Amino acid sequence: MWTEVLAEQLADTPIEQIATSAAPGRWHPALRQAGTHCRDGSWVVAGARDVAAALASPALTVAAVPGRSSVGPAARLLASMARFSDGPDHRRRRELLASLLPPVPRLARTAAVRTNDYLNRRNASFDVMPLARQLPAEVLAGALGLAQADAARAATLTGMLCDAVTPSLLPREGTAAIGDAAAVQLTTLMASRWGQDDERITAAVSILFQARDATAALIGAAVLADGRAAVSAAQQVEHVLRHEAPVQCTRRTALTEAHIGDAKIPAGAPVWIFVATAERGSGVPATFGSGPHGCPGAAHAGAIARQVVTVLAAEGWRPVAGQRIDLEPRPNVRVPARVLVTRA
Repeated sequence: MWTEVLAEQLADTPIEQIATSAAPGRWHPALRQAGTHCRDGSWVVAGARDVAAALASPALTVAAVPGRSSVGPAARLLASMARFSDGPDHRRRRELLASLLPPVPRLARTAAVRTNDYLNRRNASFDVMPLARQLPAEVLAGALGLAQADAARAATLTGMLCDAVTPSLLPREGTAAIGDAAAVQLTTLMASRWGQDDERITAAVSILFQARDATAALIGAAVLADGRAAVSAAQQVEHVLRHEAPVQCTRRTALTEAHIGDAKIPAGAPVWIFVATAERGSGVPATFGSGPHGCPGAAHAGAIARQVVTVLAAEGWRPVAGQRIDLEPRPNVRVPARVLVTRA
């Protein structure tokens, strides 16, 4: 059982540690009490009012494309995504992305079938996270029109791209070439479906890219919630989204001076928006954000996670008791490195 952190303890704790805490809820009261404040050259936004204002503010731009290099296939691909755009480019790209998203019921049925297929090859304890990382992008790729083998390949390439370009708390060497190769192969694979329509190809890739890590984290955390916080798969997923959200924060940069609550954030300042502190217990879970960059696939992520957890439970798979859970070294998403399950 965790205890709440006091507001005065925030100053001595790195922002990255708060964002990836094993018990993120323990920080929320202190963050809400502190509100929007500056620390170590960065600004932290917390609480329902200020989070909503920050996510809607035109003075705050989305975080720069991840990765060190500003050139190369991977960087160019990400820079063309709605996720890393603002203004008219973002609106056009987001509308196209939303038009490609498949109906949620159809996606849920496919997720259940693919989970059953995966479990048919299992008869002993295993780590569920490879499934959690692969299946969301795979079923989405299939729903976008790729054949099953191509959908599986697209999911694998998406994983390579994510692992190469997403931020890490630990130094990584030699990933730029891997990310570039994955970007080239992924866009070529999507071209078999979309021809030379570069914007549609990028929109399709971005759906897989945005789904991969966050949905994997949701599945892993929901599996771990079994028998502790809920009595059904739907409740397990809901509990995680509202109390142990995989994505605790999102990042922005101030283009111009931004007025958030009682604070004035200067131009050029980096901003950490702790979306999870805006949770109210109803409506769309706060972890999915709001405003122009609110997650367009919130319903899809929840549906996939619910189906995976439901099938696992129906087949008698439960998390191994007492296992140590370590998180991947990510500064803004809480992905379990490994979650062992066994037959009950």
